[in-house]
Amino acid sequence: MNNTKRRRILSITHQHDVDGLFCGAILKNAFPDTLVFLTNYGYENMGRAADIIKFNVSKSSKSGTIVFSDLTVNSNVDLEPIEKAAIQLKSYGWTLVWLDHHSWNEEVKRRVESFATLILSEDKEQKCSSELIVENFGLKKRTACERMAKFARIIDFRLPPVHTLPPLSEIITFYRSLPDSYRKLQMIVEKASRGIFWDEDLQQEYENQYIPLKEAAMTSAMKSLSIHEINGLPVAITESPRILPKSLLSERIFEEKPNVIIAVLYSPNGRISIRRKAYADIKCDKIAQRLNGGGHSYAAAGIIKDSVEQVLTTSRVVEELQKILKDYNQK
Repeated sequence: MNNTKRRRILSITHQHDVDGLFCGAILKNAFPDTLVFLTNYGYENMGRAADIIKFNVSKSSKSGTIVFSDLTVNSNVDLEPIEKAAIQLKSYGWTLVWLDHHSWNEEVKRRVESFATLILSEDKEQKCSSELIVENFGLKKRTACERMAKFARIIDFRLPPVHTLPPLSEIITFYRSLPDSYRKLQMIVEKASRGIFWDEDLQQEYENQYIPLKEAAMTSAMKSLSIHEINGLPVAITESPRILPKSLLSERIFEEKPNVIIAVLYSPNGRISIRRKAYADIKCDKIAQRLNGGGHSYAAAGIIKDSVEQVLTTSRVVEELQKILKDYNQK
């Protein structure tokens, strides 16, 4: 894809973690004429992304490439806005490339391949989306881009050096809880694109604003933790404070509760995160797919919706998991 170096790039990438932000930062570093738009999963977010595509394509004086990264589509409904936008961008001479490293529904995958270049990394390959960007856009010789891909890989897969890196994933989660979150996250993209992963400003915010909240949030989460034997599997369930990275909380759970195989972290709005203990023979993405979600075999996310609006509780999570894990064990 080296022909993109002289073209305009619109990066549409995941806003929730280091890998997603670094995908945008890598493209911004390598291709100066890059605009980064941060978003999340789901129909509404895909609708906004489609609007961004149509606006930028129609206003641009030259053609370019739309790059989706670290974003999974779980249903044909969610895909519809992007598919419609793809028809318009092609008429303006633009192309669409989609790179991701999560598990995809086969039907959705085929549909995306009908209007975009889809590049996926299977779980067994252990490649994050930032690595896919570097590999597929010919950036292996750019030191800053390789450094970002390596950093994202360590964070995303929680590799041994993770505790020696600056706590960027924590500050990203903290920023997402703030009123001006989008501006803050774009600031991280901008800094990373210039090779700055951590600086004094980030350190001050981390120490003075985040750390006190982090300790209180972790204590609260561990106090509300309960362990349930569900279809023969020890499952830890707790409400997850918004400012805590799910990976950090699940690591603490597996450390303090060594018998636990699965950690399920939920938010009152119905969103849940599913994590497995290292090397456990459980596929979290298969569980999440039953909850209109997806992800990886080691970590995935979904949502529990009720017919009547109400705050999600531990008992409701247990009820849903009992049905899902019963079916899971039968397969």
